[in-house]
Amino acid sequence: MVRLLAVVAVLLGACGGDDDSIALSIESPAPGAQIARDSLDGVGALVASVAVDVDVSGSPARVALTVGDVLIGDLDAAGGALASLAAPGPATLTATAFDADGNALATATVDIVVVDPTLADCHAWLDLYGVGYTVGPVRMGVADPVTAMMPINGVAYRTGGAPRTAMYGDCTLIKSLAEAASIWRARGVVEVTDLGVYNYRCINNSGTPPNCTIGLSEHSFGNAIDLASFKATEGTTYSVKDDWVIDPAPYKTCMDPTVPGKDAFMHEMICAIKARGIWNIVLTPNYNSLHRDHFHVDLTAGANTIKGPPAPTE
Repeated sequence: MVRLLAVVAVLLGACGGDDDSIALSIESPAPGAQIARDSLDGVGALVASVAVDVDVSGSPARVALTVGDVLIGDLDAAGGALASLAAPGPATLTATAFDADGNALATATVDIVVVDPTLADCHAWLDLYGVGYTVGPVRMGVADPVTAMMPINGVAYRTGGAPRTAMYGDCTLIKSLAEAASIWRARGVVEVTDLGVYNYRCINNSGTPPNCTIGLSEHSFGNAIDLASFKATEGTTYSVKDDWVIDPAPYKTCMDPTVPGKDAFMHEMICAIKARGIWNIVLTPNYNSLHRDHFHVDLTAGANTIKGPPAPTE
């Protein structure tokens, strides 16, 4: 529940006189304010930029600002600070005054809500992430076709041994890659090698579209991509084929112990992306031999798995 009032706490000095009193009052943001995540931080994650203004009475040594248990920093001399909040939902801002010995003298809190921006369509999301793109071309199966320019939110791609200059797919897939970029960049990844996006075909090539015995591949709709390796800033490459260690049955990908090093890095990374809800389906080498060399990720409506059922779903 969001509290609708800012809370002000005052602690008087040891002598109890008015000259020794310290008081804080958060003037901005207002209690219950809804602030949109419409800015990008240093790794390309959407954040709400919250300007905080605190009225400070008395002369504390410093006034610190926290969000929950996370320290944002000290207020400036005018009682201001800028907080960048990435997590959507309720958030409590707390200003705490300290003396020179680090003793807390007074606090003030205000509850706000961090919300996602309301945008017109998927193209507006690409604009927000700073993704360059053109609309089209129209191809069979793709509902909202776009051609994205590289990089996508700071992450470069290569395929077939050469750097990509563009990527074709459904707008929703390009948006998902823009979202995933912040998780990769936070871990030092600057380039991703993919095995392809759009391919109008049947699952496991079981027939010729539209006559597919087990349905069309999600690649047919331009909302799936196969991710083969990840290159970090210092030059280290993490290869799904070479570095992923298959987990023992029953393949609890995000719960089983990992091998320290590259295997642990890739497990943590792909599980962090899945936990964020960026892709509905994530198939790892745990799934079957057809996925030994890549992560298949897609936006299958209504799905939510990081392994998949025994029947092929790509």
